[in-house]
Amino acid sequence: MIELLSLWGLVPARPRTDLFLPGSPERCVQRMAVEDADGRTWMIERLRPGQSDRRERIGRALHLLAEAGLPVPAYLPGPDNRFAPERDGHAYQLSPYVPGDPLPRPEFVEHADRGANLGRFLAALRRESRSVAGFDTEPELALEDYVNELIGTVRTRHPGIHRELKNVLPALAPLFEAWPHLPRAFCQGDFHPLNVIWRGTGVAAVIDWEFAGVRPALFDAANCLGCVGIEDPPALVRGLAPALLRELKDSGCLDPDSFALLPELLLALRFAWMSEWLRRRDIEMIGLELRYMRLLANSLDTLLPAWRNSI
Repeated sequence: MIELLSLWGLVPARPRTDLFLPGSPERCVQRMAVEDADGRTWMIERLRPGQSDRRERIGRALHLLAEAGLPVPAYLPGPDNRFAPERDGHAYQLSPYVPGDPLPRPEFVEHADRGANLGRFLAALRRESRSVAGFDTEPELALEDYVNELIGTVRTRHPGIHRELKNVLPALAPLFEAWPHLPRAFCQGDFHPLNVIWRGTGVAAVIDWEFAGVRPALFDAANCLGCVGIEDPPALVRGLAPALLRELKDSGCLDPDSFALLPELLLALRFAWMSEWLRRRDIEMIGLELRYMRLLANSLDTLLPAWRNSI
C-alpha cells in the first residue's frame, strides 16, 4: 500500500514493517506503517466497504480536535479535502505514526499522574468537541436493548452465563430509567488505557475512534474506570481512578445526575466487553468478566461514597 502515499501528495520511501502498530487491527481491512521521502512515518489503512462515510465524519472531528491542541493522530486530508479518499473502489485513511512507551500492566492502575492526564484529556474533549458536527443524526445508543439482546443471545448456548448476566440485570434498572435524560456529549467511545499511546505517564495520543459519537457525558470515564477495575478491583478507589475523577470534577465535568449513576454505567458497559470475549471464545476472560460483573453489582452502593471521599 505504500504507493498510495501519492494520494496525499507524498513521495513513498519504504514500508516500516519493523514498527508495532498499536490499537485494534480489526478496525479496517489492512493497515501498515510507511515512511515518506522526507523521513516522516505514517499509518495507512484500507477501510472496509461501508466504513467510508462514518470514517469521513470521524476524520473531520479529529482534524478539529487536533487543531484545538488535543493529542489525537488526526487523519490527513487528501484529494478534495476528503479524509477517506478512494482509489480503485477502496477507501483509505492516513494518520501520523505516534511512537510511545509500553503501558506497565498491572502497575499502571496505581499511577495517579496517568489518571490526572486521562482526566485532563476527557475534560478537553468535552470542551473542544462542542463544535464537532455530523454525529447528532446517528441512531441513539440503546444500551438497555443491547444488554437485553446479549442476555437473550446466550440463553440457549451458554445457560450458565445467561444465569449470571440475568442476576446482574436488576442493578441496572436506575440507569436504564434515567438513560434518556442524562446529559450527552461527544465521546471517544472506546476510551481505556490500551487505546492511549503513552509517553511516560503523559498522553501522547488517543487512538481507535471507531466508536466515537454522542453518548452520556461520562461514557468514556466509565469505560476507562471499568478497564482499570478488571486489572485489580480495589484499584477503582485508589491511584489512577480517583485522580481521573478528581480532574473531571475540577474541570466541571461531573454533573450530579451523571455522577450518581457512574457505578451503574461502569457495570453496564462491561456487557460490551463480555460480548467481545464471547466473540473471541476467550474462556479465561469470560470467567474473569463474570466474576468482575458480579463484584461490581454487589458493590454499587459502596463505590460512589468511596469516590466522593477520594475526590
